[in-house]
Amino acid sequence: MLSSVLVSSFSDYLLDMMEEVGSQGSFTGLFDLPIELHVKILMMIDPLDVLSYSCACQISKQMGENHRVWKHQWTKLSSKTPFTFPIPINKDDPSINYKDVCGRLWRILVYKGLSGPLIAGRCSYCKEFTCLPSCMEDRNDKIALDIGGKMTWLITADFSLKRHLSMVAVPKVLRCFDCDTTLDRQECRKLHFNDSLSKMTSHTALEYCSQSLSDMLLQPRMSRPFCLFCEDDKVNRLLFEREMVSSSKHKMRGFLPSYYEEEFRNVSAISPLTNGYCKDTASILGAENIDLLSPLLALENDAAFPVVRTYLSHIFHQFQLISDLQRPNCSFILTEPAGLLSGVKEHLLKFLFEEIKISRLCLLPKALALSQLFEAETCIVIDSGATSTSVWVVFDGMVCEKRTQIMSIGGWHVSQFLKQALTWKDNKDADGATISSLDTSTVKQKCRLSLNLSRENELKNGKFETLHIKSQRDHHKRLEMTEVTLSSELYLAPEMMYASLNLPQMVSEAARDLPSNYVKDCFSNILISGGNAGLEGFVQRLSSDLREILPEHAPIINVRLFPSGNHSWNTVMGANGVRIPQDYDNTNQSLHQPGTPLWISREEYILFGSHQLTSGCVQERC
Repeated sequence: MLSSVLVSSFSDYLLDMMEEVGSQGSFTGLFDLPIELHVKILMMIDPLDVLSYSCACQISKQMGENHRVWKHQWTKLSSKTPFTFPIPINKDDPSINYKDVCGRLWRILVYKGLSGPLIAGRCSYCKEFTCLPSCMEDRNDKIALDIGGKMTWLITADFSLKRHLSMVAVPKVLRCFDCDTTLDRQECRKLHFNDSLSKMTSHTALEYCSQSLSDMLLQPRMSRPFCLFCEDDKVNRLLFEREMVSSSKHKMRGFLPSYYEEEFRNVSAISPLTNGYCKDTASILGAENIDLLSPLLALENDAAFPVVRTYLSHIFHQFQLISDLQRPNCSFILTEPAGLLSGVKEHLLKFLFEEIKISRLCLLPKALALSQLFEAETCIVIDSGATSTSVWVVFDGMVCEKRTQIMSIGGWHVSQFLKQALTWKDNKDADGATISSLDTSTVKQKCRLSLNLSRENELKNGKFETLHIKSQRDHHKRLEMTEVTLSSELYLAPEMMYASLNLPQMVSEAARDLPSNYVKDCFSNILISGGNAGLEGFVQRLSSDLREILPEHAPIINVRLFPSGNHSWNTVMGANGVRIPQDYDNTNQSLHQPGTPLWISREEYILFGSHQLTSGCVQERC
């Protein structure tokens, strides 16, 4: 009750006001009191009571949304927290929704989330719950994560380099087409095989259907997305279920019409989120009851964020990062692909701060991570990875987004062309070879991109390479080693990939009409990275082709490959070296400039939310 939370002096004041209004003959109820009086009442009660009061009716809702009420509630709450919050430029700015501010504070400090309640600890150096700027500059720890098309690379707070395959498994839903019933996956257990089998055979048209993206996290535990490579128990149960469904299908009388198959199975919602690795792995497993999705592709789709959320949660728990991420002096650096939607960024901020409860976040464009690695402020950056190739232009540490070029071709396609070559050879021993078995460092080290293709073709006695790869003739059997012999395929497969990619033209298009003061720096710093760029002859071939199609810039063209390490982890290495901005206290007071790093601390997120993501900034130097 409101009277239980009001102080006695204010209760007397309220009664006097009601008597005064009533004596004028105009008072008929609580809502006839002046709005100023309502505000004073609501300012004296707890935030949860204000929310309860706001739910009573439309009038109380209007009263409960008052800016002064929630600004006062925020003042009370913030004084009780251990954090030091940045001071807004204008405290009375109506664009600051203090009700949302209080909500974010509650979700971070009280709501358990995926990592449990926040256990706010002091910095081990400055002994503060919110690190001092000097401490952040001198003793900042970083955790850097780069999600790739094939592999995700991670650098932990103790500088350990980790990796994990970029793939999320989503169990399909088992439905009967005839009666439109969804079967409960919990009933498919080995201990009750006969009972489960009889329930399945009672349905006449069982089919596996892909889950809708919006319902993935609402499913029972066994039907939620998971990691195919770390959760063996769940994989075994789903494979057992597949066998049980297969054994019962021959008893079914119904069938699924071919013209309705795709719509019923919900294929269209899932297919944009799969790449070659996902499809090949699904084929190897023969698991028709699982969709394998790419978290990198899911980042490009606002509706597919549940896939990203599942993958990041798994990475954090698998490598035991939660406690480090919550430390006041630790920053989480997440590289972002080209064209990341603002809606996805908002989801990321909400998830990372409210669910994982990290202390500081940097969303870093991949191009800037690579330019940081090469120590080049102005450059052209090429990242040719496993499934795609991107070209960016960087001016003074800012990515010019409108010049970005992207092509969905990478190292996977070299392996795909090798597989085609083996098929054309009609090599019976290599029939079971998969594209994934050819996509290994052992095979790629033998491949080369030739500077003179006609000369390669003239050589009659070409170089032969005998390789041992894994093959699988039947997904019910284990992989076995098979010997294959390759010759001209070792340079023809990279050539087909390179021709399909047309990388010199991508660079030419990205650099079209460069401002004159950036021409020399850009063409003398063409930085190349990614696993596909490690092919023998890749840099030399690209340099030669660029000089041919851009003769006016030929003398200054300089294509650079980082001299050491695995080129697949170049991006995460560059991300780990990014510097924290010195004046980070005021970073969230203005809109984020596209093409630059987005830095935001826990305290800034509580106060400003995703305010700086609001579209409105336009790049000027492009």
